[in-house]
Amino acid sequence: MKVKSILFTGILGVATFAALAGIQRTALATTTITVATSGNSNPYEYTNDKGKFVGFEVEVLQKIDAALPAYKFETKIYKDDAILLALDGGHATMAMNNFGKTPARAEKYLFSYPLSEGINAIFSRSKDKITTIAGLAGKSTEIPTGTNYGDIMTKWNKEHPNKKIVINYSGNTLTDRLKEISSGKIDFLFASKSAAENLVKKGAVTGLTDTIPTDLSKYPEFKTYEYFIFPQSESKLQKAVNTELKKLRDNGTLTKLTKKYFGSNQAPAASQYK
Repeated sequence: MKVKSILFTGILGVATFAALAGIQRTALATTTITVATSGNSNPYEYTNDKGKFVGFEVEVLQKIDAALPAYKFETKIYKDDAILLALDGGHATMAMNNFGKTPARAEKYLFSYPLSEGINAIFSRSKDKITTIAGLAGKSTEIPTGTNYGDIMTKWNKEHPNKKIVINYSGNTLTDRLKEISSGKIDFLFASKSAAENLVKKGAVTGLTDTIPTDLSKYPEFKTYEYFIFPQSESKLQKAVNTELKKLRDNGTLTKLTKKYFGSNQAPAASQYK
C-alpha cells in the first residue's frame, strides 16, 4: 500500500497525506483511517531534510498499517491545538502527536496501549541548572491546558502545599516556551527530552540546559507514556491497533524503534499491555 502525499489548506490548518509504506491491498473493501498529527514533533513525526515524512510514531503506524489490510491509514497535519478538535469534529478517526494520558482526556477519548515510555527532562537556564524534581518547588513553568504535564504539576501542588510549582497556562508553542526560559520569563519546562532538544537546536535557543531528573524514582507520578488516541466510537479500531502494538512490543520492534529514535530502550513493560 502506498499513500500519496496531498497538500491542501483547511479550516484547521494546512494538511498533508504523508506517504506510508505498506502491503498491497486485497480486493476486500478497506476502511480509510485519517490520523491527525502536527507533523512537527521530531523525533516522533517530522519531515526530514529529504522531504520524507518520518519519525518514531510514523514507523509504528507503518507497521500497524502493513499488518491490518482491512484498514488504510492516512495522515493529515493540523496545528497542535486543532488535532483533538479534528477528532471531535469527525475530521479524523485517530490522533498521534506524542500524546500523554490525562483524566480529562480519558473521559472523552479512547487510548491505545502505550507506544513508548517517555524520556522527560527538566529544561532550565544553564546558570540556574535544575537537576531534580524536588528542585522545581517554588519555580515557574508554562504549559498548555489539558496536558499530562499540567496534571502532573497540579498533583504535585496538592501533595506539596508548601512547595508549590508556579503554573502558568498558555497556548504558546513548545519553541516559544523554551525561549521564555532563555529570556527569564519562566524558570523551567518539564518536557520530552528529544523533542525539546531538537526544537532548541532548530530555533537556535541559547542559554539552556536539560537534565533527566536524578530523583525521578522518588516521584513515579512524573513518569509518562505516549499513546495513540481515538474517538469513543472507535473501539473496534482501538482493539485492532492494540493487538498489533502488543505484537510489536513482544517481538522486539518497539525496542528497536525506541533505540533508533531515542538512543535507548524505551519500550514499555509487558504489564502495560493488558
